[in-house]
Amino acid sequence: MVKKLSLFIITLGTLTYLTSANALSPTPFSIKNLNPFIHVYGIPPTQPAELKTDKSWAGAISFDLANNSVFTNKGSEEIILDGETYRLAATFRHGLGHNSEIGFEIPLIAHSNGFLDNFIEGWHDFFGFSNSQRNKTPSNMLHYEYAANNITQMGFDTPNEGIGDIRIFAAKQLNKTSDSALSLHASLELPTGDAQLLHGSGAIDVSVSVAHIKRHWLTSLNLTTFVNGGLSFLGNGDVLPDIQKNVVGFGSAGLIWDNRKKIDFKIQFDFHSSVYNSNLNQLGNNTLQLTVGGSVHFNPRARLDIGVGENLLTDTTPDFLVNLALKYNY
Repeated sequence: MVKKLSLFIITLGTLTYLTSANALSPTPFSIKNLNPFIHVYGIPPTQPAELKTDKSWAGAISFDLANNSVFTNKGSEEIILDGETYRLAATFRHGLGHNSEIGFEIPLIAHSNGFLDNFIEGWHDFFGFSNSQRNKTPSNMLHYEYAANNITQMGFDTPNEGIGDIRIFAAKQLNKTSDSALSLHASLELPTGDAQLLHGSGAIDVSVSVAHIKRHWLTSLNLTTFVNGGLSFLGNGDVLPDIQKNVVGFGSAGLIWDNRKKIDFKIQFDFHSSVYNSNLNQLGNNTLQLTVGGSVHFNPRARLDIGVGENLLTDTTPDFLVNLALKYNY
């Protein structure tokens, strides 16, 4: 499944390739924390600071692959995260005029045995990263489970797939100049996914955030900086409800080198506060994830984002993430 989806997105992007043209304005990666017990809640990905103009729209098809390999316990709690989680999402944004826009996102979620364990272990060995957790679990197996006091609270070991929680959103442009933009965002995530299969949370989540971008820092280098930050108010869901928190802070920051040609390069840091009251790092710690990569610009309207992510705070997010996103503007 993952190979076919990746090939589809790359092929679709290649078919849109035209001769050299001015590139789209640089934008951040759209990254989610795909920890199986966290991605179900409505913490939104980094939002664009520059909104769509009146009667224009933008669409995106994104695919995220996250590989998890954790087996640990602390106090009365135990967690096993061994498998791969895939997220395929279609997102649409439409400009309404009056410096505002609306949109929605429909995700599909799959949990699988996967195929990348051996590759990632070699990747970690090459770069000097630890494989201590990966050595505790078999390769290419699926087992997601959380237990407390030796009683399993939630988990499964059979591959599954289905629709996730649909997100609808709106935004207001607060300020915009030729080289900067500031916007206010609000989103509502609906409980359309199956909580028992970790496709959704089983509750309504509301988020508010602000997004800022500044282009043309050090003009000769064409550097762009961006920041996002906000709060998510989580409803009382069905995924580990006894330890779930109701308010989570989140943010991101990054740097883009835009060379005014077909490729730009990005580095991005994504953060959110803990979602659960837990002694386990995987559930109860704040998170920090690094994504590096860039965008390939096919024509003035189409681009393909390609990013690879690593966990910077041990085990709070998956320690390997691939993000592909084909984006098109009209």
